[in-house]
Amino acid sequence: MKYIIFLFSILLSSSLFAQTGGETLYSFLNVPTSAKQVALGGVTLTSRDDVSQTLWNPSSVNTLMENDISLNYIKYVSGINVGSLSYAKSINPLYGTAFLGIQYFDFGDMERTDASGPTVLGVFSARDISFNLGYGYTFESVSFGASLKYISSKIDTYTSSALLYDIGITYLHPTKPFVMSLVLRNSGKQLTAFIDNKENIRSNAIFAVEYRLEHVPIKVYGAIDELNNWNISESNPSRSTTDLEGNVTPEKVSDINNALRHLSIGAELWPEKMINVRVGYNHRKSQEYQLNEVRTGAGLSYGFGINTKYLRFDYAYAKFQEGAKYSTFGLTVHL
Repeated sequence: MKYIIFLFSILLSSSLFAQTGGETLYSFLNVPTSAKQVALGGVTLTSRDDVSQTLWNPSSVNTLMENDISLNYIKYVSGINVGSLSYAKSINPLYGTAFLGIQYFDFGDMERTDASGPTVLGVFSARDISFNLGYGYTFESVSFGASLKYISSKIDTYTSSALLYDIGITYLHPTKPFVMSLVLRNSGKQLTAFIDNKENIRSNAIFAVEYRLEHVPIKVYGAIDELNNWNISESNPSRSTTDLEGNVTPEKVSDINNALRHLSIGAELWPEKMINVRVGYNHRKSQEYQLNEVRTGAGLSYGFGINTKYLRFDYAYAKFQEGAKYSTFGLTVHL
């Protein structure tokens, strides 16, 4: 156990010195496409029966995913289409498991206007796509994984590309139904910029745990993300206050509230049965998308899975606000 803690410490300490600050390019990489992950709060890392999880945690890949191919689709807000494809193949029981993945964001057609007025000059499109290649290996109670990601982004006639990597460690308790993972995601460099100057790509260190209750058929999940970018608070404009003179004071986020915004939790009922029911909560989404004096349900997510010998279907439902809901569909084929 001592060397496990040592390995976790190395990965965590290296992530704390990763690039921070400001908004990041290729933020589509932080939108989960796995329906199971979305339903459990959006930041789970420990699912070892979901090949789509490899897009977030390369150390989750294992022989249980052998020849699994997963397709996921999100009818996202504002007509945006999101999807992913994942596939895992064991090289050899002695040499680990490789996986492939594709993730895309299609923003559709948008109107082109000039700077002086609303005159429509035409339309243009925008899209982001990521190609993943990764590998994982399990030694005793520890799984190691790494993946390379080639990113291509297009906005009208402008293009950008990057080469990023994820690295992860997952620990499985040998006698108890307990799993924990630590992953550093989206580290790397921009290869080509949209115009002249290369921009910031912010990595994300995430720690996640999973535990199956002993006498109740429930698995509970928890995750803390952005460990290397601790101050993630954004003021919610709907929570600003205005005095009698019209002066606007933005929301002030406390240190405790900022800390809680790193947290997401989830639970799965009947995890080993044919039908699973899932619920999740993401505190950051709840705070940033909530409206004053209105219950929007932001931050909550729900879903279910139906698993058979040859197929698994997953569904998740979440929303930012009442007018911004989205559903995630996943289909995994056990070849």
